[in-house]
Amino acid sequence: MGQPRYLVIADDLRDGIAGGRWSVGELLPTEPELAEQYHVSRETLRRALRRLELDGLISRQKGVGTRVERATPWRQFTSKLGSIEDLTQYGETAVRQVLSVDEVTVDADLSAVTGLPVGAGQVCVTSVRRDPGRPEGAVSWARVYLSRGDAEAVAPDLADGTRLIADLLEARTGRAVERVVQRTRAVAVPEEAAAHLAVPAGTPGLEFVRRYYDAAGELFEVSVSTHAGDRFVHETTLTRR
Repeated sequence: MGQPRYLVIADDLRDGIAGGRWSVGELLPTEPELAEQYHVSRETLRRALRRLELDGLISRQKGVGTRVERATPWRQFTSKLGSIEDLTQYGETAVRQVLSVDEVTVDADLSAVTGLPVGAGQVCVTSVRRDPGRPEGAVSWARVYLSRGDAEAVAPDLADGTRLIADLLEARTGRAVERVVQRTRAVAVPEEAAAHLAVPAGTPGLEFVRRYYDAAGELFEVSVSTHAGDRFVHETTLTRR
């Protein structure tokens, strides 16, 4: 009781794949057919399919359909980011838990990582993201840097949410993300993050630094997130222009 409808549908489809209702390589019914079968909107159905896609159970291709790729989920969290809109999908699948909110002054080391000017006053929101379907450790540990004004604007919406902070800022202030610059590098998981990710400190991990710019070109948010390397996959699709 109380479980979101899209999760109920995802569980049913997952059970159907595991039980042989659809074999590996077989196409699932179309989205309209499944939406009608479950008496839900297309958007709710798509959210359910995203869960299966993150589990590696299915792949979706426009003009082809939804194909079964595996009978059992892989034990990794997959992030597919090809557009700013795809960042919102990440928020839908991993719930944010705020650990602390602190005022900081940007020093030279932090400036080198974030691109924020030395001496700037920022509010640092430290949080973890948890996948409801995988209780073992957090998906990511992150620090998000905001101006004091922006931090105050989104404060009522931060706790245990799913929406990206950038989305909350747009809703509260009207400032939309025009461009995101992302940098990824291999790191040793720091001790503070390791406790939440349920891995030993120093374990190989991935660090994502995302700089969010508005239409005027102003950098208004920076997030630095760390993921355990054995549980996270970042997938990028490149197409020929």
